[in-house]
Amino acid sequence: MIDEILRTLDDVPALFARLEREITAERAHRYLAALESVPAPSQTARWGRVPVVERLLREDGVLDGPRVGWEPDFAAGGNAALTLGVEGRAKRVWLLAHLDQISYALDPGDHPTYPLVPLCFHMQRGGRHPALAVGHDLATGTVVVHARGEIVVDGPSIAFHAADDRPLGPGTRVVYDPQLAWDPGTGALAGQLDDTVACAAMLLAAGVLRHYPVEVLIGLTDEEEGAPGDANQSFCRGGRRLVRFFDPPALAIVSDVHESEAMIRGPGPRDLRPGDGAVFAERSSSGRGTVTPPLLYAFQQAMAESLGERGVLLRENWGGYVSRSEDINATILTPNIALVGFLCSNRHYAADRPRAHMDDLLHLARVFVCYTLLAHSDLWGRVTRREP
Repeated sequence: MIDEILRTLDDVPALFARLEREITAERAHRYLAALESVPAPSQTARWGRVPVVERLLREDGVLDGPRVGWEPDFAAGGNAALTLGVEGRAKRVWLLAHLDQISYALDPGDHPTYPLVPLCFHMQRGGRHPALAVGHDLATGTVVVHARGEIVVDGPSIAFHAADDRPLGPGTRVVYDPQLAWDPGTGALAGQLDDTVACAAMLLAAGVLRHYPVEVLIGLTDEEEGAPGDANQSFCRGGRRLVRFFDPPALAIVSDVHESEAMIRGPGPRDLRPGDGAVFAERSSSGRGTVTPPLLYAFQQAMAESLGERGVLLRENWGGYVSRSEDINATILTPNIALVGFLCSNRHYAADRPRAHMDDLLHLARVFVCYTLLAHSDLWGRVTRREP
């Protein structure tokens, strides 16, 4: 199988040359910095990060292709959809990641301190981190910063302490201020990163995939982050308003943070750390979310070994905790879900700023390209339809 995978990819015209030429650290940083510079509490991606995505795609000529479609607010559902190919509903591969970031609503307080209500899975265990209070500006149609300050956690208390004099009220959302940092020498990344790394990787992948005859939906969703709860229906609300418009895919690749150390819900990965490459896992939320079918998982294991021979690193994350994401929406239409993501420490600012590695973003983008092309190949049909 490894030789067959390599032959299939080697037969794709100029594939590995394009991966090296178009998926670069400099371009990845430009994408990531642009996304992280815009606050995106849930329910606001359409007004903040989606215009940034469109600008990046236009600057790099991705939207100029004859088989490229772009809907910044697909079916008025708040999600952005980038499509490749000529089919409307029938997209062979879905790539799903979320544009929104964790956020908090305000309860009444005495300025400058306001109690916070998590509209997310709150994980900060203590201390303080820079934060922004944002709201919608009707005059400009954008999300604007009303105040800077800090999210302060002291025991069970979660509060926003504003550094500005302006009083705040309902309709305000508080988000962490990512203050993205990249060290080109070490590759280290620090910032929000969830899920901007995967979004940036998908946009980079789109720049390569547009050159090939593929049918792809890249869904950049809103409201993936949601109120805490064990039920799958408590979050990922935005994606449910997107996937129902498309036919079942042959493959849905869902990408989000894979925690790089033991966290609240489970252990960290075995013998893996940020910088080791993109990662794939078998199940999300300890099986409460989705589980990759054995056939597809075996194919991913062979694919990972094959890609390693071409310098694309995809590592198996066995035992490490992976949270639920858009997989809970994709599973409504297909069992063929691949949980492919990146290692990141301190998800949701658990103990410090989240940290990841630039190399993993680059490998992730290249994996998206290769996996998508394999899912369009004759090899895929032979493997997935083979009779017992």
